[in-house]
Amino acid sequence: EPWHEPINPAQLLDEIVDTIRRFIVLDKWQADAVALWVLFTWLIAVVAIAPLLIISAPEKSCGKTQLLALLRRLVLRALVASNMRSATLFRIAEKWHPSILIDEVDSFLKTDEETSGLINAGHTRDSSIAWRLVGDNHEPKSFDVWGAKALAGISLEKHLPDATVSRAIVIELRRKLPHESVSRLRHAEVDLFEDITSKLARFALDYSQQVLLARPALPDALSDREQDNWEPLLAIAGCAGPEWVQRATEA
Repeated sequence: EPWHEPINPAQLLDEIVDTIRRFIVLDKWQADAVALWVLFTWLIAVVAIAPLLIISAPEKSCGKTQLLALLRRLVLRALVASNMRSATLFRIAEKWHPSILIDEVDSFLKTDEETSGLINAGHTRDSSIAWRLVGDNHEPKSFDVWGAKALAGISLEKHLPDATVSRAIVIELRRKLPHESVSRLRHAEVDLFEDITSKLARFALDYSQQVLLARPALPDALSDREQDNWEPLLAIAGCAGPEWVQRATEA
């Protein structure tokens, strides 16, 4: 249910950043990017670009699975799709347009052409249709796989095609240093994520039209594809005021 009163978008983004950094070791620019991507999932119905979120780490124990678990509690209609048959995944993606979260992508994606096709489809709303042969007669059928997708794995830049990486906001995690500490996700307060997602629902209700009509300034330092990826995130930052536009631009 949406929050009972209008929310301040900047305060909501700050709250999400603080929550992310409470449980995950990452720098402030990465935390800002992830927070904006979380809000993007709640506005999937109005944006035209759906950037992937790639969560990569050079080795184990860097927090990628923890970050994916955190996203499961924050994004709209989260679906943990690891070890799911591709035929099931295609049908779920078309029916509910969930935020698909896949861990350990490095271990299977190269040999799973079906899931790889679903991931690469739908970077833009116009390209969200994927065709597959179904049934005993192998009839062609189209699936609308529009939706947010986050992938986690080891050294994903080495395992994923350039075409996939170019469609993504890439988060590079590392192991925490001896002086750093984070809380365990399982010890979070019972109502923490319920309150945040209620505020996210209210944000989507109140700001969808503004994001739909936004034409944010896109940094010249980015390539055309990178500008596409960041456009919806910068549009969301615009709802939160000049400070968040600057933070998003730096990120």
